[in-house]
Amino acid sequence: MNKAMEELVYGSRIITYSKEFRDRKSIGIKVNPTGSVEVKVPVGISEEKVQRELLKKASWIVKQQEHFFNFNPIQLAVKLKSGFSIYYLGRQYRIRFSQSDKKDVTYKDNQFYVLARTKTEGERLIDNWLRERAKLKITELAKPIIEKFQSEFKKPKYIYFQDMDKRWGSCTSNDKLIFNPKLIHVPKRCIEYVIYHELCHLVHKHHNKSFFDLLTYVCPDWEERKRKLDQFV
Repeated sequence: MNKAMEELVYGSRIITYSKEFRDRKSIGIKVNPTGSVEVKVPVGISEEKVQRELLKKASWIVKQQEHFFNFNPIQLAVKLKSGFSIYYLGRQYRIRFSQSDKKDVTYKDNQFYVLARTKTEGERLIDNWLRERAKLKITELAKPIIEKFQSEFKKPKYIYFQDMDKRWGSCTSNDKLIFNPKLIHVPKRCIEYVIYHELCHLVHKHHNKSFFDLLTYVCPDWEERKRKLDQFV
């Protein structure tokens, strides 16, 4: 059966949903990982009744949509112990620690080499190194994307980096983009997806149909990139 697109006003949000009539007894509501909302409706039910049912579930729908754009906490802390490895820009590296009065972090082939007086010092050293690399790499990837985006839409006021337990990125109400330094662990294409995602929030603050239409316009393969990103959580 054909699906019809409808909208529900919920506070400052507009929840866009697809409505499909089915041979069933009750209204079914589903929120997909993309944030889209599907409503299965018994034949003969009025739109007024559908909207009443959606209003009852609106808070849950919004929470589900936000949930899909968060990530679960994962162990990305560096531990200098036998066999330990980390991901750097999506590639896995073994860590080799050597006790030394010199402090240094280098990487070659598939290994990181850490020089420090103690393992605790080495862990802090490589953690700080990764944070600084995150700022440099994310800024480098964001620059051409922002330049292209602002030519048609808006420009962020500035970019900021902040540890977040359950989010890869964020866009504030005053158009500041915030990125999680842990993004340094995932592939470049995934970092670019997060950049596109947060830029689209400059135009559309919520995960509604207009937001996804814009995201698809500026990053047509965003769903594939997001699936890859989700592998790291």
